Amino acid sequence: MVELVLDASVLGAFFLNEEGWEKVAEIIESDTKFYTPSFWKFEVANAIWKNKGIPEEIGKEIVERLWKLRIYGEESIKWVKEAFLISRKYNITFYDSSYIAMAKIMEIPLWTKDTLQAKAAIKAGVSLWGK
Repeated sequence: MVELVLDASVLGAFFLNEEGWEKVAEIIESDTKFYTPSFWKFEVANAIWKNKGIPEEIGKEIVERLWKLRIYGEESIKWVKEAFLISRKYNITFYDSSYIAMAKIMEIPLWTKDTLQAKAAIKAGVSLWGK
């Protein structure tokens, strides 16, 4: 079974039907076990809120759909400490470093559309999915 950490940029693409959303749908519907920090829903909901082209009623429906998606999370103090170190070392947000830390500790690939996060992940020794 494939295991993978999905970043909010990838999940946001899925919920906003952005470029590459079909591939995300395939992964979500497959037997791949995917993980993400528990705050991912708030990050994606924020992206939906920021997209002024989405009418309020549609935005609320999308947020409801994302809240129903089952994703595994395994947060621990070890994971949080690693995220803090990564964010400081590579000068990226704690949010972005959290996905990297999860992938690093679990020893599974990270899938992100964020270029800076991808570069930091590689420097931190995390493999990128699809690369």
